[in-house]
Amino acid sequence: MEANESQTQETYRATSFADFNPEHSAPGGTPERLEHLKEHGYVIINDFVDSPWIPILREAGRRVTQACAPENKYDVIDCSKGFIHRTGEEQPWALRGIIHPAFGEPSFNEFHGSTEFLDFVASWCHGLQPEDLTFRGTLLWANPRTHENKLGWHRDTTWWGTGKGYFAQKEVRGDGPEAYSEEVERIRWKEIQENNEKSIKERNGVSMFLALTDDECHEMVPGSHNRWRTPYEHDVLLPKSMKDQGVPYTPSWNGTDPLPGQVAIRLRAGEALIRNGTAIHTGHCVPERERNTLSIGWSKWGGESTDEPSVADVRHAWQLDPAVREALPHEWMKIAWDRWAATQKLGDTLEDRYTGFDIKHIRSGMVLGWRGELEKKAAEEASENKEEG
Repeated sequence: MEANESQTQETYRATSFADFNPEHSAPGGTPERLEHLKEHGYVIINDFVDSPWIPILREAGRRVTQACAPENKYDVIDCSKGFIHRTGEEQPWALRGIIHPAFGEPSFNEFHGSTEFLDFVASWCHGLQPEDLTFRGTLLWANPRTHENKLGWHRDTTWWGTGKGYFAQKEVRGDGPEAYSEEVERIRWKEIQENNEKSIKERNGVSMFLALTDDECHEMVPGSHNRWRTPYEHDVLLPKSMKDQGVPYTPSWNGTDPLPGQVAIRLRAGEALIRNGTAIHTGHCVPERERNTLSIGWSKWGGESTDEPSVADVRHAWQLDPAVREALPHEWMKIAWDRWAATQKLGDTLEDRYTGFDIKHIRSGMVLGWRGELEKKAAEEASENKEEG
C-alpha cells in the first residue's frame, strides 16, 4: 500500500429515518396504528419498552451470536441444530434455531409463550387465544462483527411467475423471461393488493421485529406495498439474470444510490416494527452498530390440512426435531408445534437440512445436525477420500 493511501472508510449511515410516533402510544391494535400500517406499510410500537424481558433477551441474544462466531465452529453450542445465515466471512447475521435446546437459551421460548406476549397477540388479532395458534418460529437478527453486510432490495412476496412462495433450497423464479412480463406482474400485483387488504382486516396473526438494543438496520420505501412500482424500482427489483435474458426494463439505478423515499426504521430497545413484507425493503448492518433484534410472532391455525406433508424449507427443517417440541414450556405450544409439523417432512439431502457452513464441515468428516444415516454417510465418504488422498 502506498504511504498516502487512506485506510479509513466512512461508516455507512442511512440518509433518513422513521422513528416511533407518540400518537401510537396506546397499546395493542388501535385504529391509529392499523391505519398507519395500512397506509405506509409499517408501524412502530412501544408496548415492550418497559418489559423486564428485554434485558433478559438482550443478553441471551448476545451470547448466542458470539457462540455462533465462525472461530467457535461447534465448540460453544452445536449451531448445526439450527440454521445460521452467514456472510462471506462466515459471520452470523440471522440466527434461526435459538429456541432449540442445543442453544441453551430457554428465555426465547419462555417469552414467546409468556402472558405479556400473548396479551399483545390477542389485542392485535381480534382476541386470538393460545388454543387457536399454530407454530411460528423465531429468529435473531445480528450484525457481522468485522464487515459491512447489506441485502439486496426486495419484496417478501413473489411478484413474478405463478406467485408461489420462495423455497430456499431450490429457488424457482418462473419459467423464464415470460414470468417477468408486465402482464404477469400485474396479475400477481392484483392478488398482492387483495391479500394486503385481507391481512389488515382479518389479522390472523402478527409478527414483529422486536429490538433488544437500538436498531436502525431495516430500511424500506414506505407506501411501496400499496402502489405499482416505478420504472426505477423495477430496475432495482428485477434479477440480473432476467435482464440478461431480455426482460424489458429502464436502466436507472447505479446499484448504490438511495432509493427515492427510502427510510431506515429506527427502533429503541423495546420498540418493535410491524410491517407489510410487500413493501420494498432491505437490511444494512455495519460492525460499529450492534444489531440484536428478535423476529417473533404467532399465527391462527387454519384447521387440519388434507394435503400430503411437503419437504420443509431448509431454513425451517431444524424445527422438526422433536427436541424442539419438548423444549416448549407449555402444552398449548406443543400442540401448536404439532399442527405445523403435520404439514412438513424432512428432506433427504444435505441441502434440504443445512447451511453451506454446516455442509462444508459435514463433508470434511464431521457428523453434525440430525446425525442420521445421511450425515454419517457423507462424513464417512469425506474421511475415506482423505485417506485415499
